[in-house]
Amino acid sequence: MGASTSLDVYLIRHGLTRYNLEKRYLGYTNEPLLNDHEEQFSRVKKALENVTFHYRYSSDLMRCIQTINHLIQNQPVCLDERLRELNFGNWEGHTYEMLKKEKTYQAWLEDMDNLSPPNGESFSKLQKRVDLFFEDLYNLSMGENQNILISTHGGVIMTCLLKFNITKKLWDFPVNYGSGYKLSLQNREGEWVCNSWSVVPIQENETSSNKVVTS
Repeated sequence: MGASTSLDVYLIRHGLTRYNLEKRYLGYTNEPLLNDHEEQFSRVKKALENVTFHYRYSSDLMRCIQTINHLIQNQPVCLDERLRELNFGNWEGHTYEMLKKEKTYQAWLEDMDNLSPPNGESFSKLQKRVDLFFEDLYNLSMGENQNILISTHGGVIMTCLLKFNITKKLWDFPVNYGSGYKLSLQNREGEWVCNSWSVVPIQENETSSNKVVTS
């Protein structure tokens, strides 16, 4: 069986946690989901119920594992630490209000690509590990038209939107808890490009697919 030439990748953000509710930085901290917010998965679960996934991946952090367990049952899932959120280092559990007067924090807000929180990582380092994950994904021996489910974090999903030229800035596209994006990828002469993308689940008054113009 040859390598795939097309992939539909479903990137789903984990559900809500206490840190998320309190607007605290949550990266490598292993917070569980809030039990009383399970209803947030009903629409995305319905949107995915008729999709056959050939491979299923999740960040190895608890909130993502719990999320994918809400979406699918009794199917193998590969846990991959490269799908973790950005490591916020010493700022884990802190809020904007707690950090806003720190010069290092203000500098980081101006240059997140190259600067990192103390004992954390920059967005460029996050991008590198996401790139490595996708390289391994591309190299899997599988047929055409494969569906891939990924339970991950907001930062990883935004990094993917940048990677495939869907957006030019990190914060252009919101990624709600318990929802995400479907990216339709195609291998064109050795280069993977995104042909179209859509929100999962589809929102009202929104078209189901958006074409991507790549340079």
